[in-house]
Amino acid sequence: MNFLSIDIGSTGCKCQLFDQKGEILEYLFKEYSLLERDNEIYVDIEQVVTNLKELIKGVKNPFDSCAISSFGESFVLLDEDDNVLFLPMIYTDPRGEREAEDVLKLFSEEEIFEITGTCPQSLFSVYKLLYIKNNCPEIFKKAKKMMLIGDYLGYILTGKAVIDYSLASRTGIFDVKNKCFSQKLMEGLGIDNILMSEPQLAGSRVGEFLDGVSAELQIKNKPVLLLGAHDQVATALGAGVLEIGEGVDGLGTVECITTLFDISAQNIELGKMGYPIVPFAIDGIYCTYILNYSCGSLVNWVRKNIMHNYVGSDQEFFEYMEKNMTDTFDGVYVLPYFGGAATPYQDINAKGAVFGLTTQTSDHQLYKAALLGTSLEMRLNSLVTEKYGICQKRLVATGGGARSDKWLQMKADVQQVEIKRLRSSEGGLCGIAMLQAVGMGACKDLFEARDIFVQYKGEFMPCEDKYRDVFENYKKLYGLTKELK
Repeated sequence: MNFLSIDIGSTGCKCQLFDQKGEILEYLFKEYSLLERDNEIYVDIEQVVTNLKELIKGVKNPFDSCAISSFGESFVLLDEDDNVLFLPMIYTDPRGEREAEDVLKLFSEEEIFEITGTCPQSLFSVYKLLYIKNNCPEIFKKAKKMMLIGDYLGYILTGKAVIDYSLASRTGIFDVKNKCFSQKLMEGLGIDNILMSEPQLAGSRVGEFLDGVSAELQIKNKPVLLLGAHDQVATALGAGVLEIGEGVDGLGTVECITTLFDISAQNIELGKMGYPIVPFAIDGIYCTYILNYSCGSLVNWVRKNIMHNYVGSDQEFFEYMEKNMTDTFDGVYVLPYFGGAATPYQDINAKGAVFGLTTQTSDHQLYKAALLGTSLEMRLNSLVTEKYGICQKRLVATGGGARSDKWLQMKADVQQVEIKRLRSSEGGLCGIAMLQAVGMGACKDLFEARDIFVQYKGEFMPCEDKYRDVFENYKKLYGLTKELK
């Protein structure tokens, strides 16, 4: 039995074919660009569909099932003939800001967070949908379906409109406790519930590929589509994160720690600081996303703008920069808000800063300070969420930054938590394969699937809290720089 896992990003899609022993049989990747129309940026949904089909068609071995993970928020509107009425806006698009403010005249922020696990802001789908309703009423009247990218692609493959709970929660109108789109909110906002896909638990059976799709993609058997998940949830699954107190630390361009907890942690203050309440792929468990906008991007800034891509006689940047790194604090602080501050400050206008430079500061010390700054920022976040019952007992590191032993040891020491490194950087694809293994009966549950599919490479245990005083100073830096323009 073979499982095809597909991950859809805003600028590229990829797939891996797994067998039921967890071995990777094939890997394919397709890149595409965002689309500019009238000075606005959209997801090129036509190209996404084309690339998805090319990926599936390019798989050489047969597969019994398929599942898709995708980024959240962006959606397509379809008319009664399934024509796309409005291209998907990306989450950073500010359209919907006024609508998010206007919703607070109908419902309190506390009421919305209690239902959806989110606070009103333009990134969530519903506020962009209200923008279309207010500014393009003729398009809104024609709309018969609203689908996020994941359920839209599943609809193309099977003709069935089904969305998992974690992706549905990114609409900003999903009831995270009752696992349905909130009738109360939709009626108040003038949105027909018929627009939405049917919500189900990740891993649920959606249906077989349509005959026409199978013929087009030259598939001889009848593969089954199982329900995937929001990409962050897929990554957590692929990291083997299945229990409360565990988390996955994705060290990519942006850093995101997805931590598991139970619903008792729900508190409006969490929402105001940007921590969502998201249903996980296991009933009764929830997760939240802890974000730092500048992680790999900050390291790349040092590499490209400060080092001008210099790596000496070494072939790998991490190797060159870390060979002379010490374990002691050099007196240099980096405030990692080079792309604004995410949780807990939610200040997109915040600026990055470097403190403590002297003429003796070396490139290695500046690089180490950048790594330290991102680690201190996540310690700050973990202490904030801990106050509300969301605790990090163990982390699994994924992404490009996880290749650095010294960075992971620093994070373990700073954040005072055990960290394991995932063997493969493609954790999300592995997580989607785990869902398929359970849904197709190859594994009895996700815990058995974890034992088969998830492998680690390296473990980093925290030593004594030698960064306690450094952290106390770090906490003051945001306040010192907040008024700078």
